Amino acid sequence: MAFLQGPSLKQAEVIKQELGEGPGDLERGVRDLQNMLAATPYLPEPETVDKHLLELFVRGCRMDLDRARSKLEAFCIARKRHRDLYEYISLNEPPLNDVCKFCDIATLPKLTDEGLRITVFIIKPGYPESSADVTAAVRATLLLSDARMKDETLITGDVFIYEVSKVRGSLVARVAAAAGAIRRGIQLAQAAYPQRLKRIHVVGAPTFLASSLQLMRNCVNEKIKRRYYLHAKVEELFEHFPARVIPEEWGGEEESIEALVKKWRCRIDESRDFLRNLNEMGASTANASVPDTDIYGTVGAFRKLEID
Repeated sequence: MAFLQGPSLKQAEVIKQELGEGPGDLERGVRDLQNMLAATPYLPEPETVDKHLLELFVRGCRMDLDRARSKLEAFCIARKRHRDLYEYISLNEPPLNDVCKFCDIATLPKLTDEGLRITVFIIKPGYPESSADVTAAVRATLLLSDARMKDETLITGDVFIYEVSKVRGSLVARVAAAAGAIRRGIQLAQAAYPQRLKRIHVVGAPTFLASSLQLMRNCVNEKIKRRYYLHAKVEELFEHFPARVIPEEWGGEEESIEALVKKWRCRIDESRDFLRNLNEMGASTANASVPDTDIYGTVGAFRKLEID
């Protein structure tokens, strides 16, 4: 069985219609990106870039090749300019193994009925205070985003669920101190990754976390702000998602979060060569003659791309 399950044949046709993908469009899009890579000295040679990765960019941008080129370029340049967020490629080894005592992060294997892929981020009960490293959590989230691209299938977009009921008040100061890393992580997710962010669900947020949630909310564009859901308890998720995709701890039919997290940590380690290759895509961009304002809306911050 595939690590990430794809859509049924019928569902795939519906997703392709939503993406605007007609016969031959995917192949033409991949060739276009390969031509861009070949024509741009500071980007990797096309033969060194996995074709499946290019397909994700074409589909993630709904066949908009201008947008796909911009995102792919931003993806490569980000590996160099934000190297500190990408330098670690294991959740089983230091330093990111420690943040796993603070939170669980996993992408769920089944798609929703609409073809959405869900990633869960869960604050663990009784976490050691020393493990609550917010910047490390950003790194771990980006690492999972990188690793899942090896296995990702045809999808309509991404959903993130944050279960934060076990958080302690001391985290507020840690979030404020790591505000720069949080902004960069969210802006990178929007501007440099092929996945289309569709919704964010936050479960069990205590009132003292309001400023931290507002910081995250301010980093997404207006469409996502309108698709930002707050829930008092996990049972409310069943109003939005079928039981078959929800983990068993939350009353669903999917494998346990514990089992899924273990699988992802192993999968990330199995994907080291793939992850190293992604990081090497930014190796030549130090010499890029592209000003920040071409890729960033303001100096040092990715522009907020339109999200469908």
